[in-house]
Amino acid sequence: MISKISFFFWITFSVISVSLFAQDGKAAWDNTISKAWPEGFVPAEIKSSADGIMQKAIFYKSRKSASQPLIVSLHTWSGDFLQEDPLAKEVQLHDWNYIHPDFRGRNNRPEACGSELVVTDIQDAIEFAVKNGNVDTANVHIVGVSGGGYAALLTYLKLRYPVKSFNAWASISDLENWYWECQGRGLKYAGDLEMVTTGGKGFDAVEARKRSPMMMEYQPELRNGAFLNIYAGIHDGYTGSVPISHSVQFFNRMVDEMFPNHTGKKISDSTLISLLAKQTNPHPDTILMLGGRKIHLFRELPGLSLTIFEGTHEMIVPQALALVPVNGEKNIQKLNILTIGDSNGTFEYSWPQQLKKLLPFSKVVNRSISGNTIGFDNLDRPELNTLKNINRYLEEAFSEMENGKEFDYIFIGLGTNDTKRIFTDRQKEVANNLSSLIQMIQQFMLDYNRQIPAICILTPSPMDEQKVNQEKYGGGDERIQKNNRQFKKIARQNQVGFLDTYTSLKKGFPEKTEDGVHLNEKAQLDLANVIVDYLNM
Repeated sequence: MISKISFFFWITFSVISVSLFAQDGKAAWDNTISKAWPEGFVPAEIKSSADGIMQKAIFYKSRKSASQPLIVSLHTWSGDFLQEDPLAKEVQLHDWNYIHPDFRGRNNRPEACGSELVVTDIQDAIEFAVKNGNVDTANVHIVGVSGGGYAALLTYLKLRYPVKSFNAWASISDLENWYWECQGRGLKYAGDLEMVTTGGKGFDAVEARKRSPMMMEYQPELRNGAFLNIYAGIHDGYTGSVPISHSVQFFNRMVDEMFPNHTGKKISDSTLISLLAKQTNPHPDTILMLGGRKIHLFRELPGLSLTIFEGTHEMIVPQALALVPVNGEKNIQKLNILTIGDSNGTFEYSWPQQLKKLLPFSKVVNRSISGNTIGFDNLDRPELNTLKNINRYLEEAFSEMENGKEFDYIFIGLGTNDTKRIFTDRQKEVANNLSSLIQMIQQFMLDYNRQIPAICILTPSPMDEQKVNQEKYGGGDERIQKNNRQFKKIARQNQVGFLDTYTSLKKGFPEKTEDGVHLNEKAQLDLANVIVDYLNM
């Protein structure tokens, strides 16, 4: 039997909740106005296998030679296939396949909102993408937020295609309860549900229940080996349109269905009421952070998880894509990482920022400074000499950590500015400076009774000699290659890690830089992926 909070509680909660969620289509996760799409994302038409009506979608085909995952991104309650999707840019950076189907558009008509046509449309869209894309069919993943999260739960229960994971953010699971919640707070979605269930002649609770994932049959044979990951911001329902009870109760129902002998994993009614009333958890069952946000409650069983995080009616982007269990695993390592670099580590899309995205449960502290060297006073500025400033960097980095926390890894990405033409006659010093830097870091840890982290040296990336400023960097690529060979020896002598990111980035490098020195966003992601692969070894 599914545990439910009393109807009286629902009404009371609906009346006292204050919704700050905008209803004009301009809110972050229901932006039906913007139609902006990255290059390569094109309209597609798909003939419905249910009624023959042409359905539209936005489609992106991976350009990689090897087959790639397919992300099926589902639009929000009031959106359609053209609604701007913040996941699209992230998919493009990964160069995965993508489809954004219409599935009958806005949820204000009987043929939309959880109908059989919706399920068929989404399956048709997947089959279209598989046929026309470069898809690894073992890696098809559905992602949705709000109304898209509702559709993600719906497809988890009803879709006949073997999707690998269903990732539902801020999802609606019970349309009957949501109708009264929306009525109590004066939200427009109550009117939408009346249009869906009676064509605008009132509200039909029976019809709403038919379209509610909470009331639908669970068919385990359809979901063999699949993952269902449910996420909700704890303030949703107050500063958003969907109380977290929808996520929590659906998770509880799946525990009953999938793990009847593990009902202790369910969220009790008293815990749910406490979360709803306090909008915090005084006794969280985890110390995990998600994208820098506190996690108030986390439960996980094989193929099923629930995460209640510090937030509202939202999907946490860009971390959301990293949470999709591509190849069957999410990157859930909880690591404390310090990055030390030069200008390539300072951009909004730099490799340390990409690490924050790829490692959503980890803390990354970045101490990259434009112009930094390993051991030279670049531009006659001692503050750009890492050897002279490393103790300060480390002190500042630890000040960002919680008391008692240690760094697990330090990644050092320096050496490009040490190869500037002005330092040509001093190249023999570079490797020795790197060795001194490693030893100074280790000595700092000993002096302050700190755990010595695993240190890893990243080689400077290539230079494109056709693009670089010759006066500053001419001949720098050859100097980098010579130093990289020495860096490998220094790493071995000091018993620290070494990543030859030069070789990883060399192929097609002219397409990875505009000025010959600085990596573009795609290349920064490639570099971060090399580091994540190293961490996963």
